[in-house]
Amino acid sequence: MTAIRKTLLIVLILSLCFSCKEQPKSEIQNLTSTANSSEKEDKNHKTDPLADYPFKTIHSNINLTYQDSLELLQLWRKDAFTVLDTVNTALSNLELQQLLSASTDGIKGISVGRVYASPDHKFKIFVGRGESWGAYCNPYWISKILRTKDSPLYNLQFKDVETIAVMPDGKYLVLESSFGRPASVYSETTKSATLIAFEDSGIDYQRFHYKYPKYGDIQSDSLYNPTGKLVLSQEHFITNKQDLTYDPKSQRLRYQYATDFSYCCQIDSVYAYKGAFEYKNGTFIHIKEQKQYIKVD
Repeated sequence: MTAIRKTLLIVLILSLCFSCKEQPKSEIQNLTSTANSSEKEDKNHKTDPLADYPFKTIHSNINLTYQDSLELLQLWRKDAFTVLDTVNTALSNLELQQLLSASTDGIKGISVGRVYASPDHKFKIFVGRGESWGAYCNPYWISKILRTKDSPLYNLQFKDVETIAVMPDGKYLVLESSFGRPASVYSETTKSATLIAFEDSGIDYQRFHYKYPKYGDIQSDSLYNPTGKLVLSQEHFITNKQDLTYDPKSQRLRYQYATDFSYCCQIDSVYAYKGAFEYKNGTFIHIKEQKQYIKVD
């Protein structure tokens, strides 16, 4: 066998060996059924730091990257350290999960994540939702904003982000949804809106001026509502449609919801509300509202 044939045979054998070698798997595949990851980016990672990834579901308006998953993981670990009152960063994700499950107050830690990017791609909002167990269960949220070349901003009081809109003057409108159990006898679903602007390395919140009929005084108080967000809640047993949407063409924020006054005000009546805000001079102005009495079985 000539030297040339030997060389060709060696090259053929080596090529067959490497073609049969198992390719690296995506480290963040199967994290969620609602979001896709970047396969090309994932295959560049040779380790598997997310083998015990804590999130059951991730909602997003973008295709998640490997870095997005790491940001969510850091948010979860930050919350776990707070719940467990520890800063032991050597604990693995699995060890933290086990400690959270064994905590005496029943707090399990956040299990649902969200990654929402602004339409101009200047920032992303990362949200984690968990469940706190006490006399009865209630959800809780933690969130952060990540901007290019800036440190993350925490404690922003965002809930389940659904939409981010860019306003004509560069501010951002964030529409959210949430739910809770304010009393043992009933629960509420909530639609809310937060208007923000970035100033240097911080956030400037623009207050909504609207007197919610049930807890208006509380929501107008900067101590209880520091972000000044618009919050519209509706009891679970009311079947009227609840909605909060923004139309960029008309620059109007429209809403509809209903609330029952029998629990707070000893008034046996239920009213449905429908109205709108219009964006003028950098703020939302309440322009109209209809109120209608309804019956609830």
